[in-house]
Amino acid sequence: MNLNHVFIPYYLDSAVDCSYRPRAFEKQDEVHQLATSIRTRFESLPRLSSKCCIYRIPQTLREANKSAYSPCLISIGPFHHGKKRLQPMEDQKLRYLKNFLRRNDERSLSDYLRFIRDREKEIREYYVEVINMGSEEFVSMFILMWHFDEADETDRIFEKSSLEYVVRHDILLLENQLPFFVLDGLYDIGFGDDMSSEMTNFIELCSRVLVGHNHELSTNFDNREFLHLVDFVRAHYLPSSLRDSNIDNTDYDDYDFDFPPGIEMLYNTGVRFEVDKSSPLLDIEFQNGVLRIPKLDVEDHTECLLLNLSAFEQCHDFFESYIVDYVVLMDVLITSLKDVDILMSNGIITNSLGTSEDLAEIFNTICTGTTYRTKGFYYNNICKELNKHAKMPWNKWRATLKNEYFGNPWNIISVIVAVVLLILTVFQTVCTIILMK
Repeated sequence: MNLNHVFIPYYLDSAVDCSYRPRAFEKQDEVHQLATSIRTRFESLPRLSSKCCIYRIPQTLREANKSAYSPCLISIGPFHHGKKRLQPMEDQKLRYLKNFLRRNDERSLSDYLRFIRDREKEIREYYVEVINMGSEEFVSMFILMWHFDEADETDRIFEKSSLEYVVRHDILLLENQLPFFVLDGLYDIGFGDDMSSEMTNFIELCSRVLVGHNHELSTNFDNREFLHLVDFVRAHYLPSSLRDSNIDNTDYDDYDFDFPPGIEMLYNTGVRFEVDKSSPLLDIEFQNGVLRIPKLDVEDHTECLLLNLSAFEQCHDFFESYIVDYVVLMDVLITSLKDVDILMSNGIITNSLGTSEDLAEIFNTICTGTTYRTKGFYYNNICKELNKHAKMPWNKWRATLKNEYFGNPWNIISVIVAVVLLILTVFQTVCTIILMK
């Protein structure tokens, strides 16, 4: 055997440069250290509880409207606690708590503090972020926040109605929430034994103050547990068919639909519009050529409220984002000032903003940065029926006639003149035939 031709592995050949081997071992050590570091970070990650329901607004939504998600006057909950611009209301919180305890002397401050402390761990689990506060600071913060709206009858701040609207704005921000069971429990401690009081039911109080007298609490809520005040308001706006927690989504769980034309085009195809003054906000129906839409009172806080309701749905349960579906549909339907005028003339929308331009822009602004679901879009059947109506030959001709021939007075005059000339021509022809006989 010729040894010159025997293959010698590089790791046995003394002539091979093995200077890179220590570096290879170093790389292995680095990888091992990196893996250990990542595993350590895994162990230090805070556990995200299934109860988590109070979120930070995603940056894509916040950039579209920064002022709609941050409190103007008062911090509620830990996310905005301690911010300098909100400090003036901290002393006011103490005054409200003092006045509340003075009026409700049957309960001591310790009763409320004990309620919070006993549930501190559960309360913390409601927030998407770890709350870096000691137990004493955390409990004190919550007890002050709950009583912030217990203003004294002679309070000089809340005699000013404009500030009442600011507080309403602040308490319905997603980042500015307390767990609903905390509010309900503390309220029950203060008023639960007073059956003669008008405020014996916290849910009824919230319904009256936050939603209004025209939105009575339905018995179809299936004893649902509200997560916070934003969730409470959202539940009031849901259609009756969705208030049961065991709803069936199969009727609208598909992708196959297109958005309908705008309000003006639908009007030109013969769709009639009616206001529904008694149904929840999202209960839109289309039957027998009539699009029935619940009344929407557009006020200064309306845009902010819809934005925070939409943000909550997108953060919490995207597959049940019915508020998002509503604002997307309204954005599709309202594309011009004429669309707004038609809705207002039928009493479907009342406008307290001032101009129709402002109202027309609201839904477009809300939808900026919003992600909606194509599968399971709640109004897909309505979209299909509206499109079907608009595409019927007679309805298409009717719309074309209105748009092209009756769009302005000169076109109308031209059509009238043409019709008159046609009638005269026919009449003259008939007379000629008769005379020839």
